[in-house]
Amino acid sequence: MNIRDFAPEFTVFILSQDADLGSKIKYTLNELKYETYFFSDPEEMQRRVELSPPHIVVIDQAALVDSLADIFQKILKVSGEVKFISLAQPEVLPQLSEFKNYNLVQMLDRTQSVCPEQVGLSVDQSCEMLYRLYQNEQVYNLYRGSSDELDRLKQEVENQKKGPEPRPFQSRIADYRSADSKEDLLQKFFSQTPQQSWAFLKFVKSINSYILVTSQNMPETWIQGLSYKIPNSDADFNRKIMVGEFPENFLNYLKRKWEVDIVKILPLVLKDDVEGILVTTQDISSEVAEDFSLASLMYNLIVNESQPKHFDVEDPLTGMFNVHFYKRILEKEADRSKRTFAPVSVVKVSIDSFKEIEISQGRVFCDEMVKKVAEVIKRTSRLPDYTCRTGENEFSLILTNCNRKGAALRAERLRQSLKTESFSVAGMVITVSQGISEYPSLTKTADTLEESAKKTLDFIATKGGDKICIYKAPSDHKPDFQVNT
Repeated sequence: MNIRDFAPEFTVFILSQDADLGSKIKYTLNELKYETYFFSDPEEMQRRVELSPPHIVVIDQAALVDSLADIFQKILKVSGEVKFISLAQPEVLPQLSEFKNYNLVQMLDRTQSVCPEQVGLSVDQSCEMLYRLYQNEQVYNLYRGSSDELDRLKQEVENQKKGPEPRPFQSRIADYRSADSKEDLLQKFFSQTPQQSWAFLKFVKSINSYILVTSQNMPETWIQGLSYKIPNSDADFNRKIMVGEFPENFLNYLKRKWEVDIVKILPLVLKDDVEGILVTTQDISSEVAEDFSLASLMYNLIVNESQPKHFDVEDPLTGMFNVHFYKRILEKEADRSKRTFAPVSVVKVSIDSFKEIEISQGRVFCDEMVKKVAEVIKRTSRLPDYTCRTGENEFSLILTNCNRKGAALRAERLRQSLKTESFSVAGMVITVSQGISEYPSLTKTADTLEESAKKTLDFIATKGGDKICIYKAPSDHKPDFQVNT
């Protein structure tokens, strides 16, 4: 094997208070393609270990405040599989042999000019050993899986000899028929196929996109941000979906995102339109397909009988996401920000003098004005942004991986774009007020992110309009992590 081919899969932490030595080691390991992080503070490194343990930790013993044993024990308490390489003065090296029971695999002289290269060689050897160990575990699991599969096939043959057991159609139909909503019905379908993984993507016609609304047995990393905007060049996309011809671009998007080779799709058709699609990475058996047919019939029946709105994620006037979707996705994006150490910002937008315009121009004109502003917001948004209408005269934008400075630039682009728009009343200029907040630099939670952006919008809207304001964090606010500004 060539460890270079697998080096990016391994993570190495470096702990040293010698910035020059630590930087040289980090540079060497980066050149060898390892995912490498350099720390000068043991407590900061320990926090990162607890979030995501590395494979190798390189510890420079010189000038450590805590004892080496304490550092080893804290890390191994999180993960007993972490390997250690220790750097020390020549006279100290013989004393380190007592730490071999702490997964210490190498002891190196930190004063040697070739120390970074020696660390690189030691990391290569340790990671190659780890890779072979993981490979052996995979071979064992594959063998055990093959044995289980053989037992399953034997049982399947025995069941076929006995003949098929009658399936309780009437009871399943009654179960689906008892669903209170479209969402409830899909959950009942999931319960009928408990071993199957599913992601249901609803088609939102106004933005020509498929948006995830519910899932089962899917890893969280697979469903985060899962959506697909149909290219303008593919006008027949939904027609192909309805007849089972799934566009390659869409299939490749899912395969790349999930890192799988197989994707199966079941289209949920409502009258002559695609309501959404169920996506799985597993084979679809005849029993599962049969259940889907029953669920699909009941789905159409529910829509025709009651037209429930519980599952909608769309604002009917603007085609933006609605307030219910906004609250749900803001909570998820705030949680994701905490895990990935990437900022998330909220921009609140309101049309200036909205009530006065409504009195002078009427409700119909206001609706057209709201739609026009919504179009400009969507046109000036990035693909990962969430654009929502959260009130009669309020738009809320969730900007993922975007700090407050980036949000301010985004708000300014919207402000300038509106100045070039023409409205039905000659000479009328529409302006907006915008309030901005950001996690983690300015707030602590999804709720405070929403509240602070709203408070900032309410404040700046009283200052004459056509202005942007960024929330000021309390003096005692301490960010959960640092953000580049």
